Amino acid sequence: MKNKITPTLGVLGVGHLATYTITGLRRSGDTRRIILSPRGTEQAKIVAKEFDCEIADNNQQVIDQSDLVLLAVRPFQLNDLLASLHFPKDKIVVSAAAGVSLSQLREKADLPEKLALILPGVAAENSKGFVPIYPEIKEVKELSDALGQTIALKKEAHFDEAASFACLNGWMYRFFDEQVKWLMAHDIDAENARQIVLNNTLGAAHYALGRPQNSLFELTNEIAKEGTFTKLGIDHLEAAGAFAQWGDALDMIKHKLESNDD
Repeated sequence: MKNKITPTLGVLGVGHLATYTITGLRRSGDTRRIILSPRGTEQAKIVAKEFDCEIADNNQQVIDQSDLVLLAVRPFQLNDLLASLHFPKDKIVVSAAAGVSLSQLREKADLPEKLALILPGVAAENSKGFVPIYPEIKEVKELSDALGQTIALKKEAHFDEAASFACLNGWMYRFFDEQVKWLMAHDIDAENARQIVLNNTLGAAHYALGRPQNSLFELTNEIAKEGTFTKLGIDHLEAAGAFAQWGDALDMIKHKLESNDD
């Protein structure tokens, strides 16, 4: 049997997203060749040294020496990045610029036929969380599988919803911090408070993942029976509109993504 040849990954833009993505790849055991753009040179040097990557002399060299090219810059940086670059037709390009559609990408540059969207969250650093992709291209899915649970979307229109959920990481950390502060205000030390909050959350997620036959609403009602403290808390939060606020925030982010003209 022939050994599987893993496509060389080129990364254009070595910032936060690229760093946790490469971290996740290496921690998952992915040993492919990774070539970094010189943009943000100091960060590129750090990533290259820690995760056995190469730094190209320029962005065109990244493309020329790679099979799969990850656009890991913010939407407003795409025009400048792509302006002078040439993408041979045999390359695969995958964009992590949230809110920029496939058609918008093609307006910015003459890109190859194999073009996809991806959006790893910070949990990709530990190969956890979900990683949305569209469309499903074999090499892109292999990349996302190393970073967490791949969600291969059936329609590009659904990518904005998935991208909205990527924002939940930051929101949840703020929510967790409020819980930690509450515990500390009641004289529980900081480390124990952190462990209580994070492991309580992790336990709830694992329990639900282990019960795929039940909806999350069913699991809620299973625990929050009439007369329980859990039900008392849920009624209080619902009366205050707390649950609806999460949906409102997601709607706001989705609207911003849909109206992104960059």
